[in-house]
Amino acid sequence: MARQVRAEQTRRALIQAAAELFDRYGYGSTSLSDILARAGSSKGAMYFHFGSKEELAHAVVEEQHRIWTEQAKDLSREEESGLELILQLSRDLAQVLQTNVIVRAGIRLTFENATFHAPKPRIYQDWNTIIAALLERAQQQRELRADVQPQALARVIVSSYTGAQVVAQTLGTDLTQVLGEMWEALLAGAVHPRKLAHFRSYTRALHNMSGASA
Repeated sequence: MARQVRAEQTRRALIQAAAELFDRYGYGSTSLSDILARAGSSKGAMYFHFGSKEELAHAVVEEQHRIWTEQAKDLSREEESGLELILQLSRDLAQVLQTNVIVRAGIRLTFENATFHAPKPRIYQDWNTIIAALLERAQQQRELRADVQPQALARVIVSSYTGAQVVAQTLGTDLTQVLGEMWEALLAGAVHPRKLAHFRSYTRALHNMSGASA
């Protein structure tokens, strides 16, 4: 049992060290020797858990995805407005992104997945599924326009959220503010007119916005 605990501690240390370096320097500029030095681990111990630097990078992405999806599933269990839950999730995930290095590294690696030989589309597919389920709830609650298709809107939201992260990171601006602006635009085309004022107000409160026009 003690050996298993040590093995898991070594694996966690390697993922943590890799995440810290990938977050700071990116995949291509991080060497395996740098990761081993930061983790205080040997090459033999690393190869016991991971077959290559790329496999270790995928482990970081998987851990980031686990953190995000667990938070999303926990929130989705709340019996509230489907659209309000999506807006809460948008804000909460932005906060996790700012405070958790594994999440930041996983997102950066996802953006850099052209570097990998085998990128994993399941990450985005899972997010589309989670958001579409909440949108279907919102549609049943008559929060959306009648002609909105939850699956299509989910893809737009996931794509827009990904783009907001890139813009915020590139320009060095606050992600929460960029997301607030994103939602201002998306809500106008998706929300039932009678409920638009409510959701705009809700979004501004979540994202600390005050100057957007109604």
